[in-house]
Amino acid sequence: MKRNISITPKEPSWKLALMNSPVLSAKAEEKGYLPNYLDGIFPGGRDAMMPNGKFYRMFDAGKGSELKPSKVAGKDIPPKACAVHSSSMLAYNFFHWISKEHPFRFSDGKTYDKVYFEVKMPVLKSHPQSPANMDVMLVSDDCHSVLCFESKLSEYTKHGDADFKSAYLERKNYYNNHFVDDFVKYVKGFENKAHSYNDGMTQMVRHLIAITNLHQSNYAMADMLAQNDFIEPDVAKKMLEAPLIIKFANILYVLGTDRGLVPYSETLNYIKLLANFRSTACFDDMIWQYFVLPNYAYNYNDMLAIMRSQMPDGLPEYLEARYPALINAEEHSYPIFRV
Repeated sequence: MKRNISITPKEPSWKLALMNSPVLSAKAEEKGYLPNYLDGIFPGGRDAMMPNGKFYRMFDAGKGSELKPSKVAGKDIPPKACAVHSSSMLAYNFFHWISKEHPFRFSDGKTYDKVYFEVKMPVLKSHPQSPANMDVMLVSDDCHSVLCFESKLSEYTKHGDADFKSAYLERKNYYNNHFVDDFVKYVKGFENKAHSYNDGMTQMVRHLIAITNLHQSNYAMADMLAQNDFIEPDVAKKMLEAPLIIKFANILYVLGTDRGLVPYSETLNYIKLLANFRSTACFDDMIWQYFVLPNYAYNYNDMLAIMRSQMPDGLPEYLEARYPALINAEEHSYPIFRV
């Protein structure tokens, strides 16, 4: 049943398109929040997100507090996962089905049969209570390869400054990480770009520090496993013993391809930030070669094309109905991976 919500200045058209999705099991209120986060999840993935479900605890205990209501200026705010524009639920809808019964074969030639969400990863050993929060972590069938994805739906349309704490400038605060000088130099030289999502650069650096930590420090790996006790003991043991390959990429939901509308310019601004980050001379080439996927910033259209034939019946169609921009984006309009 189509929900006709008039476009008003209060909400952008891309958000109203999400609110009008015919596959939502309840109507969103005027700010785009559903009565329950389950109303925006693929039916086949709802059981695992109910209390005591396989994935519920990951989100409930995650740093992002996705399932908990909050207060802002004394006003009650629904859980983030209830928003039709939740990037964590977008990631969940795309990846929840991966298991030993339904493995995912990626373009790197590996087979991934384990998925975890809201994974805490250690950044600075001096600040163990401030981990990076990875939206998706896939682990291969042999536990030797790990793919980490940061999901973005609309966050990159927000303007904000990067805020690197002084702790990032002190080498003593890091784990045994061979790239400390690269990170310190980058943080020292960072300049916020006007009217851009600079916060995303803070997050990128934190994610890369965490991933390079896990490659080089058994202490960091042990800390990560201790903070994410939902990782099964046998998997944790193999990850500690295995010569791990851990790689990272962003996945962006492209809000629109009309060059005359704001979403296009905002997406383009963030892509430029990512491109500038990728080309920054102070980073050792090894970081890009070994720790970052070749397509270091995918869009969800790319990911759906890779995954479609492997997904459970009905999921690709659900995703296209749930997230309208997946079928409205023009081919090659956002060549994110070529930037």
